[in-house]
Amino acid sequence: MRIEGNSDLKIPAGYEALPPPHGKRFLALIGNLVSERDDRDYILQPEARDKDWFMDFSYADSGHVDDTDQIDAGKLLDGVREHSTEENKERRAAHLAELNLLGWQTPPHYDQQLHRLEWAYKFKSSEGDLITNLNTRVLTRTGYYRVLMVGDVETYATDRQEFNQALTSLQPIPGNRYSDYKTGDKMAKYGLMGLIGGGAAAIAVKTGLVGAAIAFIVKIGSALLGSKAMVAVIGAFAVAWKGLKAFFSRKKEK
Repeated sequence: MRIEGNSDLKIPAGYEALPPPHGKRFLALIGNLVSERDDRDYILQPEARDKDWFMDFSYADSGHVDDTDQIDAGKLLDGVREHSTEENKERRAAHLAELNLLGWQTPPHYDQQLHRLEWAYKFKSSEGDLITNLNTRVLTRTGYYRVLMVGDVETYATDRQEFNQALTSLQPIPGNRYSDYKTGDKMAKYGLMGLIGGGAAAIAVKTGLVGAAIAFIVKIGSALLGSKAMVAVIGAFAVAWKGLKAFFSRKKEK
């Protein structure tokens, strides 16, 4: 199917997709700070119940991103640590678990052939959970796709392989590939360093259910989680996500 950003998305066999605006509801439901920009998020995840990762992505019409600048990983990490301190204030106000940055899970790397930028932070939540999100930026002629892989730290290596394979299902159409750039095209105001530096605000960590998310579960009327989860925030991502697999898979239960 054709999606925003002039790309084709072919849902791979064994996967399910949740299109906008439902992606935003899903992110809020599992404990994320969301904003108007999340109205355009897609969610893609494996159907298999023993797979506990998913992909969250959306398009940014930024203009063509220059990919020639050098990446300074140390400088970037300092900036993300400062941003995380500020974001934790918002998370406290929203009664969400705080996230303490431990360092890189995967240092920044840019693939010149695929025009794909990749990096991952490692966090420890205030409830003691280790959490990592793999950040990817897929560059196109006119902008880029912001893509996150969210899963368990213990299965990160395996999940990353599956994620990268699934990501090949997202393909800019001819004429909008990064290599189709022509002189005079709109240019982004930042390069690779800017893409990574702005990524901290897009952390999609799954730390439980609070506030409106609980009301939403009640509204849809399905036992996405056990009754105990209705009255308490679940701190462990793995537990929360396994329960929420039914959000995509209800049709298989009928």
